[in-house]
Amino acid sequence: MSGRNNIRGSEKAAAGRFAALRQNRERGAQLVEFALILPILLSLLLGIVTGGIAFSHNLSIDNAARETARFGATLPVNGDISAYLNQVADVAITSSTGALVDGVPNRVVCVAYVFPDGIVPNDQTTRLVEDAAGVRVVTPGSTCLNDGRPNDERRVQITVQRDSQLAVFYFTRTLNLTGQSVARFERGDS
Repeated sequence: MSGRNNIRGSEKAAAGRFAALRQNRERGAQLVEFALILPILLSLLLGIVTGGIAFSHNLSIDNAARETARFGATLPVNGDISAYLNQVADVAITSSTGALVDGVPNRVVCVAYVFPDGIVPNDQTTRLVEDAAGVRVVTPGSTCLNDGRPNDERRVQITVQRDSQLAVFYFTRTLNLTGQSVARFERGDS
């Protein structure tokens, strides 16, 4: 009887060693599978993060364009169109929550006071454009965009843009984000 127990005991020991060996092999296979999947998961995670950042920048510049157009529509020109345009451009930059600060790649802020029927110098279509370096240029007779509105309507046009990066897998793409807004000029005294 004791010989029979020894055989069964050695069978149990062999079965235990075989189970342990099989677990080690499965654990090794799991590590190999994880090593193959990890770069794909990290690339997708990077794409999600950079996409979220780009989306946040887009929301910021869209909101800045709307808020700035509304501000410009209610701000009086007070005889100095250049000072008016500079003040409105400053609001565009500050209301963008950091998305349009100096040094942002391909940043452009365009503010235009539009009145094609205007004959007085401070009541005529004039545009201010600021580039990524912070250089501002005022151009009489130019607009930021073609909005299709009538010539007898005073209005404020705002266009803001910047670049943002989207990285997915091993590819990077530059996205040009643009926000535009037009508001009818509401101040009676220009």
